[in-house]
Amino acid sequence: MNDTPDRPNTESPPAEHLPAGAIPVEKLLTGLRGQLQKGEHVLWQGQGYGRALGALNRALLIRLGLAAVVILALLVMVIQGDRSGFKWLAWVVGGILLARVAWFFWRSSSAPGRQVAMLTNRRLVSVDLLRPLATWSIAAGGQGRADGRVVDPQPIIVTGTKERGHIRLNRSPQKMHAYPPFILFNTERPLEVAEKIRKTLGIVAPIEDKTK
Repeated sequence: MNDTPDRPNTESPPAEHLPAGAIPVEKLLTGLRGQLQKGEHVLWQGQGYGRALGALNRALLIRLGLAAVVILALLVMVIQGDRSGFKWLAWVVGGILLARVAWFFWRSSSAPGRQVAMLTNRRLVSVDLLRPLATWSIAAGGQGRADGRVVDPQPIIVTGTKERGHIRLNRSPQKMHAYPPFILFNTERPLEVAEKIRKTLGIVAPIEDKTK
């Protein structure tokens, strides 16, 4: 996630007074301006890019892997069986299934590139530019909201490197996602951003540094 300088726009100052370090509304990234609530000012914003295969949901990967093993075993049984007339059908079905799984992972892994996020004086908001329903937020104190559910505050986990990594704020086990909500992808200086989020929102939960 490429963050933008959190300094006022001196060339075109906003009509209302902003606190020092706040980002003017006209400088917000696409998709964020409509999320801003009355009385909020933006302290940090960032935009994801690329893919983050390492952040894919492990439980989902295991389930899909087991399903693929079972399907592959069935195909082998059909191909090696006596009824050779069904072999071509087994190859077609196997090819379709493999293509479907590959398409799922390719499409799902593009989620980081669609993410824009901002930290205001009241909350943290993430927006998926192509899937508005995938928007999630973290309120003051660390309570998260996604998929219409509220999640209690949890430790902030930072992975990747000191220069760029993922920030996991909460976990929502109720619904299976290719990428779980509450993750800021490919964030520049992730430990600094995580600390800024923790202090701004008054999150008591600690930061777990798992960067390399």
